[in-house]
Amino acid sequence: MRRPSIPLRIAAAAGLLALALVALVVREGMARAEGQEVVLAISGFDPRALLTGHYVQFRITQEIAAGAPCPPGSAESEAPGAWVALRRAGSHHAASGAAASRASALRLGEIAVMGALSCPPAPDPVVPDSSAEANLGPRSIDLDLGVDRLHVDQTRAQAIEAALRDPRAAGGPAYAVLSVGRDGRARLKGLIVAGKRTNLDWF
Repeated sequence: MRRPSIPLRIAAAAGLLALALVALVVREGMARAEGQEVVLAISGFDPRALLTGHYVQFRITQEIAAGAPCPPGSAESEAPGAWVALRRAGSHHAASGAAASRASALRLGEIAVMGALSCPPAPDPVVPDSSAEANLGPRSIDLDLGVDRLHVDQTRAQAIEAALRDPRAAGGPAYAVLSVGRDGRARLKGLIVAGKRTNLDWF
């Protein structure tokens, strides 16, 4: 029996890899569609040019008052396998705590998602004077949920980045729209910037 030629074997291997990639894309798309939608505030970075196109890079952030305590569990949330609790706050969601397990996170919020929560400690009380102005403003919580970029064409990426840099001029804050699946993973669905939603369209 003749063995298949090398080009045929390469073509067969390429076909199997293509089928596996299609299956992965379909599976991720289904998980994204079936997950629970959450909306979280973001701030932005410059878009970067890649061989695969352009993308907008962003940080999921949340402001809290200067003297307010960090959400419960923040100190332990950066350990491997940690979970972040989310709770609805008006039209969007906010971090309400973090825990080492999904069950514990659900006791702190309505939704539990795999990730880390970084919260700077509140500054020590100071006597207000000109040297203490930096201690009087709000602080930012950072959430690392495994999503931080949206691939779009260059023109749209630059427009979104400009709006992220100056939310007031753009007409308001920007948000990431995520889907939290049954597996606890966050998957990006799109961004809301200047009141306009841009959906992820490459899955």
